[in-house]
Amino acid sequence: MTTRIPSRFFLNIIVLNFLAFFSYSVLADTFPVTVRDVAGRTITIDKQPDKIALSTGRLLPLLEIMYQKDAVKHLVAWRDDMRVSAPSMYASYIKDYPELKNILKIGKIKSGEFDAERFIDMPNKPDLFVVDLSNIKLAEDKGLIAKLDKAGIKVLAVDFREHPIKNTLQSVTSLATALGRKEQGQHFADYYQQHIKAITNTVASLPEAEKHKKVFIERAAGYNTSCCRTFSAGNMGAYIPFLGAINIADKPLKGAVSGQMSPESVIVAQPNVYIMQTTGWIDKEGNATAGIPLGYAPINNAAIKKSTQSLMDRPWLKAVNAYQHHDVYSIYMPFYNSPYNLVAIEYFAKWIHPEEFKNLDPERTFEEMNSRFGNRKATGIFGQNNTEAMK
Repeated sequence: MTTRIPSRFFLNIIVLNFLAFFSYSVLADTFPVTVRDVAGRTITIDKQPDKIALSTGRLLPLLEIMYQKDAVKHLVAWRDDMRVSAPSMYASYIKDYPELKNILKIGKIKSGEFDAERFIDMPNKPDLFVVDLSNIKLAEDKGLIAKLDKAGIKVLAVDFREHPIKNTLQSVTSLATALGRKEQGQHFADYYQQHIKAITNTVASLPEAEKHKKVFIERAAGYNTSCCRTFSAGNMGAYIPFLGAINIADKPLKGAVSGQMSPESVIVAQPNVYIMQTTGWIDKEGNATAGIPLGYAPINNAAIKKSTQSLMDRPWLKAVNAYQHHDVYSIYMPFYNSPYNLVAIEYFAKWIHPEEFKNLDPERTFEEMNSRFGNRKATGIFGQNNTEAMK
């Protein structure tokens, strides 16, 4: 006996198949795709990239946002700067991904060390080269981008360094589109915007006494014996006006991204909050050189205390209001070139407006971002009150 299947059943199947196809077509990333990067360049990518190169190794968290634990499988070349400039970060990633040691190392574009011919001829040639914004104009002027494009390697600019407040989200979402990973980019964007909105809402309602606090940020504190390199309009200096405070470097630097102030000029300006941007640098042989070794666990608390004491003992610093009121802090410097810069912004918010942002927990944010977007566990000390650290 043959069982007759109702026509309505076939109709339901057709409808379900259509909805499934429609949902897939909406969510799926299709190629070719055209994206606009933070440099204002329009790039058309014909097929989904699979092999990625990074102009700085410290952008690895950006690939984690896109691929989670498969990030290293897509990395074919990078600059060997994380190992020297962010050693605790490097140790953390090497522990999770030992194969990073075998990734092809490329030179720095600005210094002329980048070998375009070797890059193009490498056996595992990249489909996409992610370049930090500070190198894009130079790469264009040298004809490097045109040469790479002719060889089938697209170049996409990202920026967490020069204009982080403006460019972080576009950097992540434009790369996500270029890689066919829009969903991952949107997840990050939703999280980032939620945290940023909470901060801007609080800043908008600051009491009068909290408005116009004066802040100074010392660039690369401890890297050498001189003082005081700083940031004005860009880098971590951009966080200060965003948080409703005054960057004392704005006037002397006349809007430049970075520059130099003298200890005397810092004393005259009398910042309410003094922030040292620092980390534990090492030389090419792996020997510790300078700075406060904040960063990823495991943490050397004795080394942090000793280095902090050394920087706090500079005689001129003791004449600054922030020192006298125990408002001198240190921030982990590698956040200046990371999509996880939200962590640094939250530290700044707590330090500049402690009462209004008393419930912020930047270290929890860091751990959560690594877990949610990188699918990895990462902990450490990324910000501190220097007075407390010396006890």
